[in-house]
Formats: sequence, C-alpha cells, structure tokens
Amino acid sequence: MVNAPQYVDAAEQSLAAGGYATARYDLAGWQSAVGYRADFRMRWMATKLHLFVCVSSAPVATAQALTAFTHASLEYAKQAKGQARGFQSGVAVISVLAGDHVDPSGEAYARKQLVRDFAAFAWPVAVDVSIGQRFSHDGRPALGAIYNGWMRKQIAVAAPPV
Repeated sequence: MVNAPQYVDAAEQSLAAGGYATARYDLAGWQSAVGYRADFRMRWMATKLHLFVCVSSAPVATAQALTAFTHASLEYAKQAKGQARGFQSGVAVISVLAGDHVDPSGEAYARKQLVRDFAAFAWPVAVDVSIGQRFSHDGRPALGAIYNGWMRKQIAVAAPPV
C-alpha cells in the first residue's frame, strides 16, 4: 500500500508516461507535481485547451483542503497560460488531492463541484489511498460539456488506481 506522498510520485510518473510535461511547484503552499499539455480539437469549436494537472497530498482530504488546493491550482494555471483566455483558447485544471484518508466532505466536494471562471475551469479529484478509491465529478455539466469525455479520460491518467 502506498501513502499519499508516494501517490503523488506515482501520479507524476503516470502523467509523464501520458505525454505531459511535468515539474514540481509550490502552489500557494501546496507542494505539487504539475503536468501540462495543450490540445486543439475542431470538435471543441476550434479551441486550444491548456490542461494542467496538479497533484498534491494531505493527511486527510477534506472539502476545505480540496477547495483551497483547487483554487490555488486554477490560479496557477491562469497565470501560466490564461492570458488569452476566451480567444479560441481555454484553461482547464484537474486538481488531485491524495489523502491517507478522504473524509465525507472531501468526497462530496469532489463528486459535486466544478470550479468555473471566464474560459477556465477546474475538476477537483480526491484520492483515498487507504482504500484505493478516486472520487471525481459524476454529473454531466452543461457548461464546458464538449470537454466532458476528454476530461474524464485525462482524470484516468492523472489519478491512476492505487
């Protein structure tokens, strides 16, 4: 069994194997592995999507911790590649918080919340390494719906099974 910091290392390797450029950053106090890629699709109304996957750990993944980490991740992504957002370009973030445990509030936040800004959005993901389970949005958001299937595939790469 792995602990949460070991999970971050494994996720970083998975991102690199999946074609992401990876590096380590401090995101508002969160020591994080960050993966980046940019994709252009005609079916996305000819937009280029800059995707950042930010992975960090906490002893317990709570809604408060996941909210703070998701907002820090989205702010980092907007600063890095969001200058021309809205002009056939957008920013997406998958914020993965691995915890030695995920409390019920963290699970509920990951399953229900998406964070949105102008031409930018974030999908929070909580991973409970003690039980080997990943929690992420399970609905069908209307805003940004053209990215849903692709984002779910990227979550599978970003937050691999424990």
